[in-house]
Amino acid sequence: MGKLIVTTGNYAKTGYLLKNTKQNIYSIEELCYCIMRNPELCDDYLYDEGLARYIRETLGLKERGALLADLIQRDAPLKDLITVVFCSCDYFTKEEIEEFLQEQSKVERSEEWVRTKSKADSYLVHENYRDAVMNYRLLLKEKDSFGITSETLGDIYHNLAIALLHTDGFAEAADYFREAYERNNREESLKQYLLALRFSGDKVMYESALDIYQVSEGISKWLDVAFFQTELETQEISDFNELNNIRQLLKEGKINEFYAGVKRMTEQMKEQYRKYNE
Repeated sequence: MGKLIVTTGNYAKTGYLLKNTKQNIYSIEELCYCIMRNPELCDDYLYDEGLARYIRETLGLKERGALLADLIQRDAPLKDLITVVFCSCDYFTKEEIEEFLQEQSKVERSEEWVRTKSKADSYLVHENYRDAVMNYRLLLKEKDSFGITSETLGDIYHNLAIALLHTDGFAEAADYFREAYERNNREESLKQYLLALRFSGDKVMYESALDIYQVSEGISKWLDVAFFQTELETQEISDFNELNNIRQLLKEGKINEFYAGVKRMTEQMKEQYRKYNE
């Protein structure tokens, strides 16, 4: 059985979006949880005067909010800010807090590239692709001085490629998936390289890559299925949006436009069916 949690201060009706994450908090306990689960990013959002003001005014923890604001203004060590938040409620035991702070001290003493990669990976998980790209590029820029192994470097290229899919598109991402595979030799990087090439529309490069890397029949079939499924999902999203637009026409009494939209969608569905059954 889990422990019963009694909220300290107010449980807010309006959440606070933690900087550089997609997480909203509504209580001091939820902030404690986020720090414990995402230690790589807590320096991003704890040094935020807006968060200190939210704690003071919205959550009603005036003393703690004021203390946090003072530490931020003095650019106090991160562990001091974490301690203030953790000691604002009884969400964690004294032993749990001490253990967490000890782990944080170890992280702070780790190599710079390890900390940068951990932060970049966390940005990627939280779909903060812009900052993920920035940190991965920083790692690659200084890679020779960091002494990163070839396999780890390949994983960095792979994760950068994933972020680039969302910021720059398939062609840019494909180059980095290729760089990843040539260093980590992981099948997943090869698959994503080929899939990105295929979606980029560069048929010549795609066919060339199949020959260069001597792609097996199993991977070739996987690519066909993945490409089909992705296209189908994209089409379903498009169809859903168009269907909503057509329904809106009916609600507005635009009967002729409504029937024209239904006819257009029907023809598109027929064409899609024929395409995948040739």
